[in-house]
Amino acid sequence: MQLQKTVPILQIRDLNVWYGKSQILKNLAFDVLPRQVTAFIGPSNSGKTTLVRCLNRLNDLSVNFRHTGKILYKGNDLYTPKTKTTKISRQIGMVFQKPIPFRKSIYENVAYSARLREIKQSDQLDTIVEENLRKAQLWNEVYKDLHASPEILSNGQQQRLCIARALAGAPEILIFDEPCEQLDAAETPKLEAIVQGLKSRYTLIFVTNKRRQAARVSDIAGFLYNGELIEFGQTEQIFTNPKDKRTENYVAGRVG
Repeated sequence: MQLQKTVPILQIRDLNVWYGKSQILKNLAFDVLPRQVTAFIGPSNSGKTTLVRCLNRLNDLSVNFRHTGKILYKGNDLYTPKTKTTKISRQIGMVFQKPIPFRKSIYENVAYSARLREIKQSDQLDTIVEENLRKAQLWNEVYKDLHASPEILSNGQQQRLCIARALAGAPEILIFDEPCEQLDAAETPKLEAIVQGLKSRYTLIFVTNKRRQAARVSDIAGFLYNGELIEFGQTEQIFTNPKDKRTENYVAGRVG
């Protein structure tokens, strides 16, 4: 019996990106499969953040941004005029390098995303807030302070609150753009554990400058260098038996 092939949730085809006259990404092509962690690694200024911001159209906010090629989400072109960016931002959520909680209570930070889905009943909101704070491994630390300001939280707790807020929007894909960059050594393993716990229900894309972190958290890895996708495949293969010398040099720590 022939096994059913997994259908990609994202398909990137011949993607080129410019800011003004500067070309940032060059002829990228790859698929993202559902319910896996896909990591992108590479030196600073290799195009990692530009790439992931293309995947939920955040680059539309950048001056002089233009692109060629296609990004297909579940078979539909993300960049057609009829595609609503507000809908994309809910379906393809994002957690940034620096945690930026809203100036609302801990509860309202999470409930905000549910309200965008037109959920208004207080009992439903209560359930969503608790569920997603639990997914972000934060509930046990904040359940007594739900109506307090996020300012009482540590940096790592604020980042987990931002994860809960993104999850409350019910995304199918969640992008992490260097989410541990400002976390201490105690908080980083917590976030990595959250990622592993989420991948059974969500498609996760993870950008990091930390090679070992990418090896720990991801199923698939892509190596970006000077705007080119040098290698893309199973994480174990990328880190133990890369096909390209540039990838080998990077994962071994000889460059970047």
